[in-house]
Amino acid sequence: MKQVIMLGAGGFALEVLDNIDAINRLTGENISPIGFVYEGANNDKGKLLHDTDIPVLGDISCLREYDLNKIHLVAAVGRPVWRRKMVEEAKKMGAKFTNIIHPSVTISKRAKIGEGAIMMKYVNIQSGTVIGDFFTADDFSGLGHNMIVGDFVHMCPRVGTEGGAVIGNDVYVGIRATILSYNIGDGAVIGACALVNKDVPPYMLAKGIPARHYAMKEKKY
Repeated sequence: MKQVIMLGAGGFALEVLDNIDAINRLTGENISPIGFVYEGANNDKGKLLHDTDIPVLGDISCLREYDLNKIHLVAAVGRPVWRRKMVEEAKKMGAKFTNIIHPSVTISKRAKIGEGAIMMKYVNIQSGTVIGDFFTADDFSGLGHNMIVGDFVHMCPRVGTEGGAVIGNDVYVGIRATILSYNIGDGAVIGACALVNKDVPPYMLAKGIPARHYAMKEKKY
């Protein structure tokens, strides 16, 4: 049995629980979530979430009560800006993270994936692509060949990317967006259904077909 603590408890965490159920059912692994940890959770301590028998353990500080050499974490937070903050706090306490990858995912043996990845059904990672830490990809997303993807990148369902594209750190890509062979700067947000056909500067919002660039007053994703 591999015991894990779920970092995050929102809608994306619920999707990750479904992913874990599929892994256990289809591969014979036994990944067992023992609780949820999230900011401001102390008032919910002991509460069972998402119609499961998995309790809230508390906020990030409660990790000090667990043997983090034996119990790994799952970074089940969808938004990169929140995921990075929580992961960095957990790592200061010695936390280690496990990858949660659905059995239907296709990953080239010539691709490289970092720590803490979460990939949902039918994600496809092609040859020569290098992915950083804490990458998350929802159903039917695909990465083309020879791409470079930074840390804390999140892809919503059915994102398509062309080979050779470069995606920076902390990038959020909306549902059904298409990214051609261009560079996406750190912290950028790609809107739903956007067609990216030129470089996107750091911390810009790109949306539309073709995508136009807009300044963001606040990085929420």
